[in-house]
Amino acid sequence: MTDFDNPQLPELGVDGLDDFRVSQPLEIQTLLRQMARQNVLVTLRAPRGIAYPTSLWEVDHQKGFLALDVGPAGPELDRVLNAHILVAVGYLDRIKIQFDVQDLTLVEGMDGNMLICLFPQDLYRFQRRASFRVNPLYSTRPVARVRSSPQAEPVELPIFDVSLAGLSVTLPDGLAYEPGSQLTGVEVELDDDTRFTVDLTVRYLTSLRPAMAGSRLGCELAGLTSVDLRALQRYIDYTQKRRREMAG
Repeated sequence: MTDFDNPQLPELGVDGLDDFRVSQPLEIQTLLRQMARQNVLVTLRAPRGIAYPTSLWEVDHQKGFLALDVGPAGPELDRVLNAHILVAVGYLDRIKIQFDVQDLTLVEGMDGNMLICLFPQDLYRFQRRASFRVNPLYSTRPVARVRSSPQAEPVELPIFDVSLAGLSVTLPDGLAYEPGSQLTGVEVELDDDTRFTVDLTVRYLTSLRPAMAGSRLGCELAGLTSVDLRALQRYIDYTQKRRREMAG
């Protein structure tokens, strides 16, 4: 992963790139489709100052490709097509989005030309996780219902925060899960309009402050459908908006 604006990436600090990496295909697809809908300027960049402006035209994770607009043929287009290292950079709502471009090809057609590349395996959203991980509003009582077996009664765990990639829940005393554990068929209810069933992978378990009972469980989401992911995005956007309004 190379940034040609600033090869040293000083804004990353000591945390490294993992704070900004997006690896879930549906989350990548959602961000790229937002860029396509908003006709975001995307610049293809290669070493030695090579830059080619374009925009996303089609995002198809199922078929594994992206289609980008192409302008008139010329030296800059030839240079990006022949580049061994190539990244795409754009800004979505003032947030820098960047990903590696693999197998860029010019496709000529009757309706015009387009650039085709592989769907990225990783994408970098240069905004720290805390900026887009939201705490639910006090007026809602979001929960994750976890079952120890398909026949068991669910245990309702209050959701502390949520992002497109994961969530954390509060565990009561006496209940714990080891990092790496898989929780299947978890029913997540964020509000009346945002409900879905997912699998969770436990990433961490931390104790709360001494005056508080229980512990906090951090989990990665898996198995979200595209419909559920869009609903989750709407929930996060709405919650962020309401919190800004209340803070103002």
